[in-house]
Amino acid sequence: MKRAAIIGGGIGGLATAIALRKVGFDVHVYERAHELKEAGSGLSIWPNALRCLEEIDSRVFNQVRKNGYPLRRFLMKEASGKPIKTVHLPKTDLNGIAILRSDLLSALAQAVPTASIYLSRNFSHLVSRPSSVVLYFHNGEETEVDFVVGCDGIHSAVRKSLDLQCRLISRGYSVWRGMTLITKGNVGRRLGLELDGDFSESYGHGQRFGIVRLGPNRIHWYAVANESLLPESLSDSDALGQLFSRWHDPVPELIASADSIIRTKVRDRFSSLPWTRNRIATLGDAAHPVSPNFGQGACLAIEDAVVLADCLRSGLEIPIALRRYEKCRHFRCQEILMTSREVGRFAQLQNRALVHLRKYFIKLAPPAFTTFWFRRSCEFFPPSLAASPIITVDSRSN
Repeated sequence: MKRAAIIGGGIGGLATAIALRKVGFDVHVYERAHELKEAGSGLSIWPNALRCLEEIDSRVFNQVRKNGYPLRRFLMKEASGKPIKTVHLPKTDLNGIAILRSDLLSALAQAVPTASIYLSRNFSHLVSRPSSVVLYFHNGEETEVDFVVGCDGIHSAVRKSLDLQCRLISRGYSVWRGMTLITKGNVGRRLGLELDGDFSESYGHGQRFGIVRLGPNRIHWYAVANESLLPESLSDSDALGQLFSRWHDPVPELIASADSIIRTKVRDRFSSLPWTRNRIATLGDAAHPVSPNFGQGACLAIEDAVVLADCLRSGLEIPIALRRYEKCRHFRCQEILMTSREVGRFAQLQNRALVHLRKYFIKLAPPAFTTFWFRRSCEFFPPSLAASPIITVDSRSN
């Protein structure tokens, strides 16, 4: 049985571990943190990723759907709260859901044997050999495996060790993600989300604010603002409160009552090839970091995991199978990256005349146009991993 090492125990890394184990590989996950933990915020899992979760492990799929909150109707508003447009998401075989990152990570972790997850393992560098890869860690440990998958995020140490292009492109705005509990009153009415499955996004001048329910009382929200608007003399939290102090209810309340707030400067990178080299591959944000405007970052990583497993079970030599994986994934990931970038550019318009035109463009656009890219991004159906695995044969096994 061939041995695989995964660097990074996040969503992409654990999904990859589950998929590779399903097709017959001996998989070991190395995570630099002392525990598997995701930041306390939410994310959306759209039908394309839900299909992939169902393919790799039905137990994970069922747990995620149980813990998630449906996404069916998108409410677009002005900063004053005045409605612009209501978009009914196209019906597919599955509804998208909103879920806590920690709940998704926990469901994935439960499907990987504890003995296969190594915590407090900070990756240092690797040495590629003709038929194996040797990994070195900062604690002095080393291990030899048949191939490596770097799932270690936007600042991937695996990518750097391969001397691949690592420069990130700033998109000129920041996003704050927060969690707030509302325990009093009619929560849906207070949020302006009357129906089950509603979520909203409000637009201002170089700013926007999104509200997503993760349960009866738990609210995930995100605030986005152009860097040019940020007061230089204030802390992150004070600047956020000031920027959205005059927005419609309950925006100021959600910010003021948040249990946690995380700020991230939005950056991406053209997903130029290669993502692999010899017996080493990168996956998810390590290969193709995308801006969060389309809600597809984690979804693409889960898709990557299924396609990678399918390519590696094909009987091809490992380096050839990895190149096939990047070829299969490149166009789709590049398309999502560019779409997300343009959605962000449109949503972050700051000029008053352009903001005014944006409002009327949204109002007048036909429903099919409004949902076109959503439908396109969700029309991914994973390859089946159900048949008996074909373990990769290469020169090392001869």
